[in-house]
Amino acid sequence: MLSAEQHRLRDGKVTASFVPALMAGDEAKIMREWQRLVGDPDYVEEDLSDVWPVQFGSYIERFALDWHERKTGYAMERRGEVVTHPLMAKVSCTLDAWRALDNCVIDCKAIGQWRKLDDALPYYTAQMVVQRACVGAARAALLVVHGGGEPAEHPVEWTEDYEVAVWTRVAWFLGCVETLTPPVAPKPVAAPVTAVKVVDMAGSNAWAEWAPKWLDNLAAAKVFDSAAKELRGLLDADAKRAFGHGIEAIRNARGAVTLKELKV
Repeated sequence: MLSAEQHRLRDGKVTASFVPALMAGDEAKIMREWQRLVGDPDYVEEDLSDVWPVQFGSYIERFALDWHERKTGYAMERRGEVVTHPLMAKVSCTLDAWRALDNCVIDCKAIGQWRKLDDALPYYTAQMVVQRACVGAARAALLVVHGGGEPAEHPVEWTEDYEVAVWTRVAWFLGCVETLTPPVAPKPVAAPVTAVKVVDMAGSNAWAEWAPKWLDNLAAAKVFDSAAKELRGLLDADAKRAFGHGIEAIRNARGAVTLKELKV
């Protein structure tokens, strides 16, 4: 749990841990954070003392980081350090860890065994966008304790468009705070899913059904593509429609030519 000093350093700032809820359009959390930042008398801090995942995560974090440090041989440093964004004084993060080897910010997450990694990792991507920017790190990763299993490190990557979307939303929220305008929860913006898995489909019946059909028609598909290219090349530039031998070619207003079977 956060110390009094950590609370002091985070006071009045949008924190990285809040940004996933902001990107998800979580109405209740967005309003509660706004109330905290504007000093609303109706603000009540969320009581997480009886929320098992939160308490377990707090308990296991140090052990998981120590374990990963010992297993990899690389120090997990700057634990618990509150870092303010170098250009945005109202944005900060509290580090679980930073690794000097590859200049990587690492956040530890304990998630239930029934929660899919494919759902959890994208959700926390926004948090890592902010952490990486605050620290000026080169990389970001989540150290995940999944259902009590051994901690596993998962690199977190995102597109430039998604990073722009994160900072656009943070700026919007800060604007609501500065103007004392109660925020209306925006639509969720999901992080892009990075293709990293290698999957053996030998056990899939559907894959087994369609793979031979694809292979059987591969040569014919190549001939088809080649024939389509040649037919389009035969169409005069000022021709809107051409037909013959069971095929017609139609040019649309943008100049694209579509081939299809000629029906008599």
